[in-house]
Amino acid sequence: MSRFVQLISGAALLGLLALQAQAAEVTLNAARVGATDVAALARFYESALGLKEVNRFQFPNMLEILMNFGDSVDAAKSNTAAQIVIMQRASNDTKDPIPHLIFNVTDVMATAAAIKAAGGTMDGDPKPFGKTGIMIGMAIDPAGNRLELIQRPRT
Repeated sequence: MSRFVQLISGAALLGLLALQAQAAEVTLNAARVGATDVAALARFYESALGLKEVNRFQFPNMLEILMNFGDSVDAAKSNTAAQIVIMQRASNDTKDPIPHLIFNVTDVMATAAAIKAAGGTMDGDPKPFGKTGIMIGMAIDPAGNRLELIQRPRT
């Protein structure tokens, strides 16, 4: 088979795979973080960010708590948005700063204060993101997971 025919065949296959991926309607189900003390970290996320526990899976050697936003537990349970899942892990010694949760916030300074009050830390003060009008803050929860806070420009 000529190189040209191979390239055209490959391009056609990639196009077909892209169409199949679009037809699959992929959406975000949840984002997962870990902690040695899952229940304590769930309390942090409730106190700092207002998340509510919507489900819990307990096994002899593993605890997993699912959380979502809502004014009440019932509202959080009916929220169809992606959930935060906290899963038990052996150590809070996280080494990779890239994986993190990203939250949209309306007041990055108030959210940073709530995170500190609930036992988290900020990786410096929130800062403008260039000249976009966006403010970004990086936080660390008590189990060492990183959180990005994005405040969009006020309209």
